[in-house]
Amino acid sequence: MGHGASHESGLENFLEKLNGGDLDTALAALVQRQRRLKWEALPTRIILIRHGESEGNVNRDIYTTKGDAHLELTPTGLQQAKDAGARLQGLVGDDRMFVVVSPFERTQQTLLGMYRGGLPESQVGVVHVSPQIREQEFGNFQHIGLHEAARVQQAIVGRFYYRRPNAESSADVYDRVSSFWDVLLDDTLPKTASENLRTCLIVTHGLTMRLVLMKLFQWSVETFETVWNVGNCEHVTLTKNMTKMCYQFDKKQSYPSKVCWATRPIWIVLRSKKASDETEKRLAMLQKLKEQNNWNLVEEVAAQEAEHHTEGHKHDEHGHEVAGKWLEIDRVIDQVENTRMKERSLPYTVLDYLTLPQPRTMQRAALDGRLIPGHDPKSCEEALELAKRTQPIDWQDVEFVDWWGNQMSYQGKMLRGRKQVENPGDEPKCRPLLFRHLSEVEEFESPTRGQRVG
Repeated sequence: MGHGASHESGLENFLEKLNGGDLDTALAALVQRQRRLKWEALPTRIILIRHGESEGNVNRDIYTTKGDAHLELTPTGLQQAKDAGARLQGLVGDDRMFVVVSPFERTQQTLLGMYRGGLPESQVGVVHVSPQIREQEFGNFQHIGLHEAARVQQAIVGRFYYRRPNAESSADVYDRVSSFWDVLLDDTLPKTASENLRTCLIVTHGLTMRLVLMKLFQWSVETFETVWNVGNCEHVTLTKNMTKMCYQFDKKQSYPSKVCWATRPIWIVLRSKKASDETEKRLAMLQKLKEQNNWNLVEEVAAQEAEHHTEGHKHDEHGHEVAGKWLEIDRVIDQVENTRMKERSLPYTVLDYLTLPQPRTMQRAALDGRLIPGHDPKSCEEALELAKRTQPIDWQDVEFVDWWGNQMSYQGKMLRGRKQVENPGDEPKCRPLLFRHLSEVEEFESPTRGQRVG
């Protein structure tokens, strides 16, 4: 048998084993080894730091005459950068560093300020300027009053999806930040451990940082909207876990040394708290009208509730959709049910939302010690102090915890919170705790691929 025939026979034998599954164990080991080599080459830690105080942080009117990318640090911001450089000098030690920085001027000046404060520039092996981690685009200029008007609309649309005219939504930024993170780990950072760049420093913006963490820890949109920006020149440190081959949030190496601050407004519906007589009578009347199929009265009531509506599947002679009667009465009943729920509830704010066990919106007992009355924004320190003085909830008197408020219909709340309604006395069986209570854990980790975090 010639050399060519022997080679062909050997190849056929190899392919037969490959297709038959005989080499599956070896191939799996090869993939795992390749993945491990990649993770061994990645930095020991990744530090995400927000820029120092900028002109726009202290004077919003400057956006009417100066492009966002050109805003500079204030003297306070420069000092913050120097202080951050001194802190990071102690953290990175003699590590060689890979630096990624937004192209915006305030982030560039923050990096230079950190050098002046003690961050060892001589240990920086690479500085990579990435437009993907720039600030959210708000439009070329922002006229006076736009920010306040946008806040009102944002509260209705949602912080993640709301887009100002000629601007980006947080969802848009998430897309480019997700691409940035994947490319950073797969292509941008060193490929071999011999290059020994042990620290990656990312100098960016507050919203961008939150969206990187959303990508890394697979936060839901609802969870993202609870998280606050870190302060100017505060940083979050992610450390590498080679056993699980993932990055973990490291509280001790972050500044300040705590989990990202997150709060969420809720409404606690009490059995002992009654709705107004007017609302109860209105709801009873609407339900009766629906049962009697009295469409003349239904139309009169619906007209009082709203002059314009778009729901329905019927069409007029021009092919335009018009509301069906049944859909309209259901909508009005739903609105009154929501009104009744709100009248029977008390507003609270959940503190330290990220450290709630999963699933967060099914928790009750875990809320003890982290609730404050009302929905007024407060600093972390002030809110935690108020929580200590807040009377605990009598959970025996609680009928329902409304996590959604005006953002969701009554029907939607009953669907989302069906286990509260079906099993009001049961505590939820928690999923694996990726975010345990702050007092019990020093770090949290990115979930394995495919595992979704709420």
